[in-house]
Amino acid sequence: MTRAQLQQMQAVVPAKTERVDISGVQLDMDVPAAMRAEHYLQQIGNPYAFRCGDIAVNVRFCPGGKTLAQAMQTYLAAKAGL
Repeated sequence: MTRAQLQQMQAVVPAKTERVDISGVQLDMDVPAAMRAEHYLQQIGNPYAFRCGDIAVNVRFCPGGKTLAQAMQTYLAAKAGL
């Protein structure tokens, strides 16, 4: 999937009924990470708009914001009371 295709998907907000339910996505942990990512994208369709059961999920990133690793560190530190 190209960067342009991903940017186009990010701009689209489909109806909840048009979204893929992520609970049905299967990943083969025995294949390389790049191949798993490609298989995930093939299954999910739009990685920025999907469903988890009956919940519609929209994913957005803030330019210049925290990385996922930084956000997880902050979250885990708060949970651990650090």
